[in-house]
Amino acid sequence: MFASCGSLSEADVLFRKLSNPSIYTWEAIISAHSKLGHYERSIHLYHELINTKMKPNEYIHVSVLKACANLTDLTGGNLIFLYIVEDELENDPFIGNTMMDIYVKCGCLEDAHKVFRGLGHRDAVSWNVLILGYAMHGHGLEAVELLQQMQHEGMCPDGVTYATVVKACSSISDVERGMLIHHSIIESGVEGDAHIFNVLIHMYMTCGNFEDANTIFENLVRRDVVAWSTMISGYVNQGHCSKALKTFEKMQGEGLKPNNVTYPSILNACANSGLLDEGKLVHFHVVECDYATDIYIGSALIDMYAKCGTLEDALAVFEHFTVPNEITWNSMIAAYVHADQGEEALDLFQRFLFSGFKPDRVVYLSALKACSNIVALDWGRLLHNQIIRCGFVAELSVGNALIDMYSRCGSLADACSVFEEMPNQGIITWSTLIAAYAHHNDHPSVFECFEKMRKTGIKPNSIIFVSLLSACSQKGLIDKGYDYFFSMKADYGVKATAEHYNCIVDLLSRGGHMDEAEHLLASMPFKDKFLGWKSLLSHCKLYNQVKQARRCFDQLFAIDPKDASIYALMMGIYSNANMWKEVYEIRDLRNQAGVHRKFGKAIIQIGNTFHSFVAGNVNEKQSEMIYDRLKAACTRSVDETLSEKLVNLLTSVLKIYKDDVLCGHSELLAIGLGLLSTQERTTLRISKNLRMCGECHAITKFICKFEKREIMVMDTFCVHHFKNGLCCCNE
Repeated sequence: MFASCGSLSEADVLFRKLSNPSIYTWEAIISAHSKLGHYERSIHLYHELINTKMKPNEYIHVSVLKACANLTDLTGGNLIFLYIVEDELENDPFIGNTMMDIYVKCGCLEDAHKVFRGLGHRDAVSWNVLILGYAMHGHGLEAVELLQQMQHEGMCPDGVTYATVVKACSSISDVERGMLIHHSIIESGVEGDAHIFNVLIHMYMTCGNFEDANTIFENLVRRDVVAWSTMISGYVNQGHCSKALKTFEKMQGEGLKPNNVTYPSILNACANSGLLDEGKLVHFHVVECDYATDIYIGSALIDMYAKCGTLEDALAVFEHFTVPNEITWNSMIAAYVHADQGEEALDLFQRFLFSGFKPDRVVYLSALKACSNIVALDWGRLLHNQIIRCGFVAELSVGNALIDMYSRCGSLADACSVFEEMPNQGIITWSTLIAAYAHHNDHPSVFECFEKMRKTGIKPNSIIFVSLLSACSQKGLIDKGYDYFFSMKADYGVKATAEHYNCIVDLLSRGGHMDEAEHLLASMPFKDKFLGWKSLLSHCKLYNQVKQARRCFDQLFAIDPKDASIYALMMGIYSNANMWKEVYEIRDLRNQAGVHRKFGKAIIQIGNTFHSFVAGNVNEKQSEMIYDRLKAACTRSVDETLSEKLVNLLTSVLKIYKDDVLCGHSELLAIGLGLLSTQERTTLRISKNLRMCGECHAITKFICKFEKREIMVMDTFCVHHFKNGLCCCNE
């Protein structure tokens, strides 16, 4: 009675007053602690019972095994199972099912299956525990096959079985098997369960079958908030944010109040569509409904504000939580990363550690991304050591992130080491390494790595072909590029996307086949041609194709008149041709469109401090010192004529920050500070948020030669590794 009323302390006092409690009294006190979540105490009482030399009955064994399952205490569960075997109770279905539950929750599926095979009588619970185990650990196909085996042995699945297997179909995106199970549900007569309807809707939405999902939804007798939320989250996850917003409006029109599942989904829709005003309106409703302190909604709000470009609002939401947890901390760190504020992300990560939290895999992934953005190699190595100590290094996603981080920080050797040490190398791992080689302009290694991957039996994906085509473009290998392009579909079943076509456009235009590239762009079976036209426009400058450049610009202007780079490229082409009237025309178009140029920003780490340089926003005294140091570097050539040309070029580049210059030249300032602040022959690593311009590229090649330094500039295009007067990009 005390236990049923939730008063375990009084139950304990009464139990201790009994001089000789019977086995049924022990059963009552142990099961009470287990049912009310006091699992450790339940196990402790069990061992007290063992010490009395009394034999626990099957009900006590089940209670204490459930406690071990909830604690995922595999060692404790195995110890108790030894007592069970001694008492010859191992074939009891209740004990067997509970022991399977322990193995399942601890991820020991083979042990669970072994217990399952040893059961004399397998009931629906036995099947459900095993099927759930395979489904929850990512073995969806095996879960479906177990259902088929269950039916073959004459056992009728119940609602729990069907719901689990439908979820398994969702996890492997197998809509055909999902449909077959849907028919079985209808034939079995268990479809009246609202939960099954919701998991069916989720399965169809996950597989992109909106029609069948909508049919089930519309035929529901009672559409509750769970059903609406399932439809909304399904649309969001499939990228149909406008449909999600319309469904949300319909839900409100029917008088239903969103819950803490609905709000994160609709906020994600606002975030992915950049709908700040709609997001703020949802935030208002969240506060009104008293969900402002919900961790998951708060996390979604932070993400929405960050993706809509209002980091101040994201920070306000984060600071609203007086006691943030791991989820809100990670959301705010990720928000800084999304806003290209890597230094602030790492500062917040330090605060997170100082607050006593232990980072999980997701937090480490955000921190590694921050290191990538600002080329914080020392930080990245520190995080790598922490990840090893925490045991996350064997996880596939973490290994992939480490490869990407080292690559973007300019350390291809470290990236390769991580790859070699990974216990499993999936398709994402191979594509990350191949992309790293391409990013570093190590084109022979791109092709070599691709062949190695093929020999392992792994089929290439769409991303790998982007890297292969980019490598062909950089090397001018037109025939090889076409071979890869046509083999995608023919040999590997990979459908060409707009990104692949854009690579071919870049391949052709870089090789001087300008008309062929333009014709391909015009005939591309995709609407998204912006990057292709932009690539062609940039090469028009190289080949002095002014008329063709204007055609490219007009196409780009029609697609996105707010993109600042297209105006800068076109004005650069006109100015090179001394067509000043046209330069002013493009400038007027830009002003009319209200375009705000993204300023060039470069970051360099000196010691433990990150130094940022933004075009046009540099301390005057500091800029003079840096200019003098750069000038000194340019005058170290024994060729006086060359030195004079370099100084003149440097002066023209750094004298004023022209509003029409796309690069901003901020990387030169970072290089200058590096020369001033580090010892001779120290490698300089600089991150740049825009593509490095030709002038900065030329000056940096000479500086690295005269200063006898390696300089690495990681821009949005590739890693520029300057050494001995040359750059790995060969430009």
